[in-house]
Amino acid sequence: MLRGTKLDPPIISAFFKRWRLDTHTFHFPYGECTITIEDINLQLGLPVDWDVVTRPVVSVD
Repeated sequence: MLRGTKLDPPIISAFFKRWRLDTHTFHFPYGECTITIEDINLQLGLPVDWDVVTRPVVSVD
């Protein structure tokens, strides 16, 4: 969960059905929609200005 947001299986399923792997976009009745890094930052509050993760991150607890 992100900041108290709960995952909603019906919504996830609806988005999954509209995802086009060949173009990496969602296809809606009104047209295509691309999610950008800036969208992730603005909508989810996730930082996008740190180091890029290029391999699995292992947590040592």
